[in-house]
Parts: sequence; C-alpha cells; structure tokens
Amino acid sequence: MILAFAAIGLFLVVLIALLAVGKVVGRLRVEPLRNVFEGDEALEFVAQALPSGLTAELSYEDVQRILRFHSDFLHAEGVARSGGDLKAGRSGGPHILATEDAVQYVMGRAGRAGFFPREVHVSEVIKAQFAYFEAIGAVSEVADPARELEADLAATDLPNEPQPNN
Repeated sequence: MILAFAAIGLFLVVLIALLAVGKVVGRLRVEPLRNVFEGDEALEFVAQALPSGLTAELSYEDVQRILRFHSDFLHAEGVARSGGDLKAGRSGGPHILATEDAVQYVMGRAGRAGFFPREVHVSEVIKAQFAYFEAIGAVSEVADPARELEADLAATDLPNEPQPNN
C-alpha cells in the first residue's frame, strides 16, 4: 500500500515538474532573444573604440558616467530592461532612437549631477556604445525605406503587362 502511494506521489511530482517546465518553455519561445549588456565589457569596448584625442580628455570614470546616463535614457525610452519585462504597450518590434535625443538627455542628467562633459564627447561615447550594442546583436542600423523598396521592386520580375489598344 505504501509503495502504491509512493508511486502515485512520484508520478504527480514528475507531472507537475513537466507542466511547469513546459509553461516556461512556451513563454520563452515567444519572447525575443535577450542580448545581455555586460557593464565592464561595454566600458572596455567603448574606451577602446573612442578616438585617442578624446580619451586624452575623458577619464575612464567620465566614460562610465556617460554610459550610465545613456543606459538611463534607454530605460526611460522603454527599450532596455533590468531583468523584468519591457514597459506595457511596447512591442518587441524595432524602435528608432535619435542620437541627438540621447545626447540631450545625458547632458541634462550630467548637469544635474554636477558633471559637465562636452556635447561632442557625449556624442562620441554614445556612438561607441551603439557600436557595442551592434557587436552583441542588440541593435542594428535602420535601412533606408526608399532603398529597400527599390531593391524589392528590382527583385520582383513581373512580366510586362500588355497595354490596352485604343
């Protein structure tokens, strides 16, 4: 009798575990792949990608502060997350962010924190950070829609339709 209860208990435990794992796998299947941002790796990448003249003017800590403020901008825009889900209403599709908006946000946040980098420095750090994002597959350049349309039209070999006779 005890053996029967143990077998039924084992069966129920395995069934519940399989259902739980199946539910998580089903949820992860529809979520977009996550590109993990590694802070130290990003800082190293950006510092190496900056022009040498700029690295003579900005310290490692300055670059790190700019990167932190830019990450705050990405969170505020709803395109970055810290473990949880994206903000409600955001789809998993592409989002376009203007570098100028990011620079203005970072300059404002930096000024409120008593940190006053030059705008050109902030712009270069943000460009280098986007290069890092592109390297890890988190972002991509936006293609020109007109060029894509031309390429699509050129790729379709539609037969010439006969012109109606008058």
